[in-house]
Amino acid sequence: MRKIICAAAIGALALTGCSAGAKGEQSGKVDAVASFYPLAYVTSQVGGDLVQVTNLTPSGEAHEVELSAKDLTTMSRADALIYLSGFQAAVDDAVKEAAPKNTLDVAKAAQLKKLSAKEAAEHEEEHEHKHEDKHEADHEGEHQEEAGHDQHHHGAFDPHFWLDPQRLSQVVPQVVAILSKADPKHSDTFKKNGKALQDKLAVLDKEYRAGLTKCATPTAVTAHEAYGYLADRYGFEQVGVKGVDPEAETSLTRLQEVANIAKAKKVNVLFSESALGDKDTKTLAEQLGIKSEVLDPLEIQVDKNRDYLQVMQDNLGKLSKAMKCQ
Repeated sequence: MRKIICAAAIGALALTGCSAGAKGEQSGKVDAVASFYPLAYVTSQVGGDLVQVTNLTPSGEAHEVELSAKDLTTMSRADALIYLSGFQAAVDDAVKEAAPKNTLDVAKAAQLKKLSAKEAAEHEEEHEHKHEDKHEADHEGEHQEEAGHDQHHHGAFDPHFWLDPQRLSQVVPQVVAILSKADPKHSDTFKKNGKALQDKLAVLDKEYRAGLTKCATPTAVTAHEAYGYLADRYGFEQVGVKGVDPEAETSLTRLQEVANIAKAKKVNVLFSESALGDKDTKTLAEQLGIKSEVLDPLEIQVDKNRDYLQVMQDNLGKLSKAMKCQ
């Protein structure tokens, strides 16, 4: 039904008109829209005072965001739109119908990693089960349309690139370019701001390399597998209670598998997530007699007073302590 609602809202936009002129006629700033927090953070850092950034996912579950008619109007009238294809199905649908001229998909620059055949199969199965539970009372026609909508939700890629500072840094030049296209007069400022952000991300990368070295137990058990890029970059193993989709159901078999791994690897902390229900990880931690800590996957900004860099540093401290790194 989400797709039907979006299509109707987009049709309404066509009747009222969607053009707004370049470079934010109302405020004098570039009106930029980012699909979720890490991209909003990059856009804000690059744009500075010259850009007004709207985040389409200010709260809730980023993977399953639903867009209102107001969101669609904001997208269509934006001077620049920055999103990640394959991550948020509702955004992908809206981009096809109502994207502004200056639209950036960061997927290529982020160099997303393909899921293994096993991971992709598990992910597809998770979505099928979730779809059946959520839509069992829907009419057959709506059911079929939503099924196709869900199947391309993540595709066969891990979307969580932003938790690797180097990969996030790779999208900065593209954000600089799209904002410069929207506001050519300030391209030099955008380039300068982009370079400053990349310098900060380089420092963060060095902190992670130093903080996650010589770990006695280099295994992190997490609520869902959002930390694959981070684990690959800094040399530890991620074990997820759930796969890349945090909304999927967790089987008793999987809980037992994770429990066995935790015991074998001598893991003493299980990580839940600030924006998700943590019932499975807390229950598992209690069964194992170990602690449960909160790790933030940064899909949304949970605390408005703490930005991407600060939360990443918090995560580093928790990972380093849990894995007993020197």
